[in-house]
Amino acid sequence: MRVIGGLLVVLFVGFVAVLGFYWMRDGSLESAGRDMDSNLQHIDKTTEPLQESVKGIGDGVKETIDNATDGNDKT
Repeated sequence: MRVIGGLLVVLFVGFVAVLGFYWMRDGSLESAGRDMDSNLQHIDKTTEPLQESVKGIGDGVKETIDNATDGNDKT
């Protein structure tokens, strides 16, 4: 539980720090939020190949488990 709590605190502090940076730079929270949304969309698009490969690994693991537990003793 401490690890999860620590991760949440780190993520929250990082979020507040980045938002504070944009707020000081742009002068308004609305503009800071818009910039953060834009940057998060770019991150999502650049990690798309990684997301697809992780999905492929997950599908392969699911298929392996399904094959191992299908009731056929030959597998």
